[in-house]
Amino acid sequence: MDILQHTFGRYQNEKVTEITLVNDNGVEVSCLTMGAIWHRFAVPENDGTKKNLLLSFDGIDDYYSNNQNICKSIGRVAGRIKGASYDLNGKHYQLPANENGNTLHGGPNGFSTLNWNYSTSISKNGISVIFQRKIDQEMDGFPGNILATIIYTLNNNNRVTIAYSAMNGKEDTLFNPTCHAYFNLSDRRDLTTHEMQINSTGILDVNNQMIPTGEVLSVANTPYDFRDFSNVALAVGKVHGLDTAYVVNGPGQGTKPVAVLRDRESGRQITVNSDRNGLVVYTPEEIADQNMSFSRDHGEPANKNEGIALECQMLPDAIHQDNFGDIVLPRYSKQTYRFSFTYDRIKNED
Repeated sequence: MDILQHTFGRYQNEKVTEITLVNDNGVEVSCLTMGAIWHRFAVPENDGTKKNLLLSFDGIDDYYSNNQNICKSIGRVAGRIKGASYDLNGKHYQLPANENGNTLHGGPNGFSTLNWNYSTSISKNGISVIFQRKIDQEMDGFPGNILATIIYTLNNNNRVTIAYSAMNGKEDTLFNPTCHAYFNLSDRRDLTTHEMQINSTGILDVNNQMIPTGEVLSVANTPYDFRDFSNVALAVGKVHGLDTAYVVNGPGQGTKPVAVLRDRESGRQITVNSDRNGLVVYTPEEIADQNMSFSRDHGEPANKNEGIALECQMLPDAIHQDNFGDIVLPRYSKQTYRFSFTYDRIKNED
């Protein structure tokens, strides 16, 4: 195992460092201090090259030249908070609004906008990069000061575990982070050969601002049905892009993965595990700057629906829905969320 570090560039006059974790199988995970971005997930190929399973950019500016939050860490709260406000402990809290009067992905000064401090560690079981920041309420507009930690760990089973934790200070706050990682497992610039299975029978109903109504809709007989492996591109075409919160069956039991994404053509496969009750699946119908290209595309413009984001989290807007899970981080407490992505090859064709 090995850990490599070098300067990736500068953003807003701050140095951005890339940290690369390499396991004994030659699998590499690279992260950037800016936004605690998951930059690369590179796996060895038979010809001696390495395939990056993530959508990535060559320069840090490109990550911030679009509104898709590609591979960034999202927090304090992923998804939308209705009305950019909530009530807790008899008190009304107003948050910064950054989309249609709502708070999206932690607001305008969330986790993705920070250049994180970091350290590294190595053990017989894995190697890690640990990002950490003290975030005062004056920085992001959320009540309560927290010490936030994001740990990426790679082990020799080719599993990447991401752990988000926060230690709270003197006031209750909200905490529901995720990683906005976009995958493309194929050698194509689309999802036509991808199949996906999700451990879910229902999705959240949303209004025209993508705020959950509280109702759970059955996926049966709809393009959203991934209870068995189904072609991703066909589903995306029928619904003009996925932006869908799946209610996970039996989270935390560890008996079944949250989701499996595989590419039939190459045999590459990612298995997703989480103890959260939601999985948001997103395919971008447009990239804000069509002149941008992902690093593997040799200068070709970015395609819509070129990747698929798999975001493990508690269900969106949980603070307004009693049955969506608890995202309150009590004062003087610590909370940790973990999820993982394991790479392997399809072993049995069916």
